[in-house]
Amino acid sequence: MPINIATAIDSLVELVKSRKKIELEEAAKSLALPINIINEWANFLEEEGVIKITYKFTTPYLEIKEQVQSKEDQEQLKRRLDLSVRRLQLMLSRLAKFKIQHKYEINDLGDVKLLLKNKPGKISGDILYAEKFILEYNINEILDTIKKIKLLTVDLMKFIEKKVSDLEDKKHIFEKNYYSIK
Repeated sequence: MPINIATAIDSLVELVKSRKKIELEEAAKSLALPINIINEWANFLEEEGVIKITYKFTTPYLEIKEQVQSKEDQEQLKRRLDLSVRRLQLMLSRLAKFKIQHKYEINDLGDVKLLLKNKPGKISGDILYAEKFILEYNINEILDTIKKIKLLTVDLMKFIEKKVSDLEDKKHIFEKNYYSIK
């Protein structure tokens, strides 16, 4: 199963918060991730103003950078997140209304890959069923990720909004395909 980057980065931020100051190598060991990955994330988080990297001789340390985010900014981000969640839930409820005749049963992404491998080409009930399964899977994956977010930043919110927008586009394509074979 692929690592969920958003929650892994949150784990790094939480680790740095809890320790106040931690060696880069120690953070990598604590999170059981390669040091080069933690270094990349640390550089990204430093650019975003979340943490700062300091050096004692040649040893890099990670520290939380005090963020000055107004209560209004936090509330605005929370409203945007709530709106994204509602958009995702609405997509799920609309997708549930589509009843598709299909021959193959899909229980996981492996079944989708097998179906697409064996049934390429023209849009059929099975292909639509696979599209619907993938949409629902991706929507639920984002909703699960949102539940795990501990530190909501402007950039993370933009990332979520982009994912939601992309899923809405894919849902429209699904609907177009659905009505084209009806």
